[in-house]
Amino acid sequence: MQTHRLRTFLSLTLLFACMPAFAQTQAPTPADNSSSESADGFCQGGPATVQDDAYHYKYWQGTPYDAAYTEWWYFNLYDDKQDLKAIFSYQVVDPGNIDGKGSAFVAAAAYQGNQIINTVDLFPLSAFSASYAAADASFGENKISVVGPDSYQITGASSNGRIRWNLHYERASDSWCAADHVNVAPATWEQMSWLLYMPSAQVSGTVTVDGNSYQVQSAGYHDHNWGEWNLSQVRWNWAQYSQPGFSFDLGDFIGNPNGRASVDIAGHRSVFAANQYKLVHTKFAYDTQNGIFYPVESVFTADNGEIQMFIKMNTTQSDPLPAFPGLIIYEQTSQFTGTVTSTKGGPPIDFEGNGFKEYTAYANSTQQLGH
Repeated sequence: MQTHRLRTFLSLTLLFACMPAFAQTQAPTPADNSSSESADGFCQGGPATVQDDAYHYKYWQGTPYDAAYTEWWYFNLYDDKQDLKAIFSYQVVDPGNIDGKGSAFVAAAAYQGNQIINTVDLFPLSAFSASYAAADASFGENKISVVGPDSYQITGASSNGRIRWNLHYERASDSWCAADHVNVAPATWEQMSWLLYMPSAQVSGTVTVDGNSYQVQSAGYHDHNWGEWNLSQVRWNWAQYSQPGFSFDLGDFIGNPNGRASVDIAGHRSVFAANQYKLVHTKFAYDTQNGIFYPVESVFTADNGEIQMFIKMNTTQSDPLPAFPGLIIYEQTSQFTGTVTSTKGGPPIDFEGNGFKEYTAYANSTQQLGH
């Protein structure tokens, strides 16, 4: 997946020898959410299990805000050798059909060379099912199948036939239980949970784009979000990069203090609270169709007292996806260049390669999901 690797495993060993407190440093619990406890026992008392990545609706059901419930499982891959990038998102909104508009959908996008193809297929709730024991889920003929704790199979096809996939995801790094009932909007009831079940993964299988089939052997990623919030009023920046022995992840809520980021190096994860990092968009482009300026270069800096990070993210492709009514998600493939330094000493770690990021913005006009 990446064009460069970490310098050497020895440099990792030297770094950790100088920083015993590095492993599993945790971001402070946000003050305005400190009294919230997870009704579903999400990642309580240990690492993530297959049940943590399963369906969660029944644990949130029964509040006055059930119509705002949403849940999705997201997957991506980045195949440098074939210049193929792809994302696959399986999502349900208002699964209890509280307001009569509950639905499920599967979004897929493929980036092949300079071409971008994206599709969104809507399904009635009767075509959706999901398990509370593991992340087994069906959206019509599109499926997530759990083979084992570290192994998933995802399959699907867009209704227009342009994208098909049959992919095996093998977890390559430890999960990160990133957010449990975190407030993401002004109202206290608007809360989200976020699990990075596969911060990095080895992906194999087939992706077919406009009749051209690609045998994939690449790196990938899978995460999972769920909760209740106003779907058109929460904006975020998100970024994800991985290579063997290293992963970086960012979930930043625009105008909200509950973002977080993390870096995992050789199985040691360090977490940054929102007040320990800064994300600055340094270059923008203009989307003439939606009337929006969106970032094409971003700089991330962080310091949690143990680890300091610098990352520059240069966008290579941007795909404006109409998401929830009034909201556009810019799904972006990006070049990541950065350095990780321990405050305890030791050699810095330089990295460079390709990953994904997202930027969300309000559309000038309300847009509905469509094919």
